[in-house]
Amino acid sequence: MHVTVHYMTQIKRSAGCSSEEVEMSGAVALRDFLQALGARHGAAFRAMLLDDAGEPRRSLLFFVGEEHAELSRPLRDGDAITILAPMSGG
Repeated sequence: MHVTVHYMTQIKRSAGCSSEEVEMSGAVALRDFLQALGARHGAAFRAMLLDDAGEPRRSLLFFVGEEHAELSRPLRDGDAITILAPMSGG
């Protein structure tokens, strides 16, 4: 399965790129994909993406296509995932 990941805001710096293509063997849910993605990059990226229990951080927003996606959403070949760390402060 081929998926494109787009990184926005702070997570883009942590990933070291604005987007990447990821190959997965077999169908996975968004949660499983994000956990595997955390293992592909360094500790700073992993800490920004996953909490201490290895779960995707609740503070991040995940979109598949243009739709906000729940972590249980199954991914399909060709999906585009966007990971957004909301901005705060003022």
